[in-house]
Amino acid sequence: MIAVVCVIVLSVALLYLGQRFKMPSIVSFLVIGMLVGPFGFALITDQSVIDMIGEIGIILLLFTIGLEFSFQTLLRSWRAVIIGGIVQVCTTIVAITGLTLAFGMPFNESLIFGFIVSLSSTAIVMKILQEKGEVDTIQGRTLLGILIFQDLAIIPMMLVLPLLSGSGSGIDLSSAPYQITKVAAIILAIIVLGYWVIPRVLFKVAKERSRELFLFTIAGICILIAWLTNEAGLSYTLGAFIGGLIVGESDYNIDALGHIIPFRDVFAAIFFLSIGMLLNTVTVLGNFGYVALIIAIIFVVKIVTGAFSARVLGMPARVCVFCGLALAQIGEFSFVLAKSGLDAGVIQTGAYQIFIAGAIVTMACTPFAMKASPWVVETLYHLFPKRIAREKTLLTDELSPAEALSNHIIIAGYGITGKSVARAATLAGIPYLVIELNPEIIRQERSAYRPNFIFGDAVNEEVLEHAGIRTARTLIVAVSEEEAIPRIIHTARQLSQNVHILARTRHVRNAQNLLDLGADEVISEEFESALEIFTRALKRYQIPEEEVVRIIERSKRLGNALFTRCADTDQHKKIQNFETLFKATHVHTVRVEPGSEVEGKTIADLRLKEQYGIREFGFRRGSMKFTEPDSTVELRAGDTLVFFITDEKAGKIIPLFSAKNA
Repeated sequence: MIAVVCVIVLSVALLYLGQRFKMPSIVSFLVIGMLVGPFGFALITDQSVIDMIGEIGIILLLFTIGLEFSFQTLLRSWRAVIIGGIVQVCTTIVAITGLTLAFGMPFNESLIFGFIVSLSSTAIVMKILQEKGEVDTIQGRTLLGILIFQDLAIIPMMLVLPLLSGSGSGIDLSSAPYQITKVAAIILAIIVLGYWVIPRVLFKVAKERSRELFLFTIAGICILIAWLTNEAGLSYTLGAFIGGLIVGESDYNIDALGHIIPFRDVFAAIFFLSIGMLLNTVTVLGNFGYVALIIAIIFVVKIVTGAFSARVLGMPARVCVFCGLALAQIGEFSFVLAKSGLDAGVIQTGAYQIFIAGAIVTMACTPFAMKASPWVVETLYHLFPKRIAREKTLLTDELSPAEALSNHIIIAGYGITGKSVARAATLAGIPYLVIELNPEIIRQERSAYRPNFIFGDAVNEEVLEHAGIRTARTLIVAVSEEEAIPRIIHTARQLSQNVHILARTRHVRNAQNLLDLGADEVISEEFESALEIFTRALKRYQIPEEEVVRIIERSKRLGNALFTRCADTDQHKKIQNFETLFKATHVHTVRVEPGSEVEGKTIADLRLKEQYGIREFGFRRGSMKFTEPDSTVELRAGDTLVFFITDEKAGKIIPLFSAKNA
């Protein structure tokens, strides 16, 4: 019990420090595992306990990942899954196998290490993409497709693994028919369970409306599928993933995920803690040079193969670099393969420890590598500007858009926003040109009737030049990748001082930075959605329509002050920052009390504008609500004024409306 308390206290302390220094939680958990494990402070020394914790953690973690997957996702991303996945996995296996053979490893061990290194961490990559809000971007969909293939590739890898357990480099195929038949039977049983048995069981359980019964049924399905796959000679973890996928395809996937998701972070923490516990720091430090070389090889090979697979899919340089850096770590399933290889005697203990060290280091570096992607891309653009710019643009005519168009709209990003702008421009007869990273969108949308589509990265100076940024009237930045928006604005403003730049961003906090970089207007999804919710909420309280419109117009004027670049620097300085406008400013409702200082005075006598800088306010008297009173209106006891001011100003105004003390 003391050991558990120490582990919890240490975890809280390191996680707190990690948050203060902006360190990803994954790195913190790996470090905690190293400290509390048998090779650290030895707070937990029982290897069987460590193995059990790790097994439970990864089973439950991958079950939740399976719940969030779907067969429809596989179909929508079939090119990334099949083409990108095959290219990435096969090239990595070939490269790692060849390099390890050059170091003198037997073929069997070299091939297994090729399998191990070819897989990446679905949990880490998807967690980072979710935190960044980039799952549904072009690089997010590409990564998801490749990761799905990697997760499915574990099946043939696990089938081949028992065949590699013979001595030397020979492969014993005598057990292959039995293994194939056994696996086919298990897969058939899982299919029957998934399509006929499990949906009916979940329907019966859901009718009982028992939270405990439903939760234990979901857990039972996870354990049953995991056991079946283990009986087929595969891993418990793969079975948990398949179980999650089956439940995820049912009508009860949202409810199941709602029951499981509160524990997902705990499951992930347990898994990464258990991985950290496995690292033998003595072995690693004793072979530090060799370990560093292996880690460097893993990074280089996986970055190159990941970027190459994205390039085969037709992705531009920015997406290729991001995919390469995101896939440059060892995956969860790799631990299953490595442990199975160790148990079968194919992988030696020393090599296994080196693998653990490489896995932990690459996992810990992944958040930093993905964060550094924009800097790497920017460096490549500066080092190889001509080569990057030769990512062919898809135009109808031989004329470049700069020659064919003027006073046009450039739309960077053809998602829902970009498509809406393009439709509006078509209806209004305004020429436009679209810059889009996704080659599939270019192939679908570009035609003889709609020729003005460019395949390229709007971050790239030469792509913007090709789009005619110097002669364009407006640039709409509607890309979904948040880190690309400021770079597009900065580059466009350097190329043209006259183009009007209108950018979309998710959060209000990003607005000022984009305005400083050169954007003329910023549309904040956060602000616009808040405005819409506020409007609908007011209507529910039966406030007159004209009053709702007036209140919203005030809010919009406030938004324009925040999200519009002002040419007049003096006026711009008068605009308060976000912290003041939205965090320090509140609605204050003040009632005129009998005997107060303001009773009997007119609104003009209050001099609200001159003394307090208040230009607009609400006024209520009886059934009248939020009307704009004449300045000659005399205040009576019971009248109410509504101000949108800071607490500091409220402290000066409220005493005027309070009854005087005798």
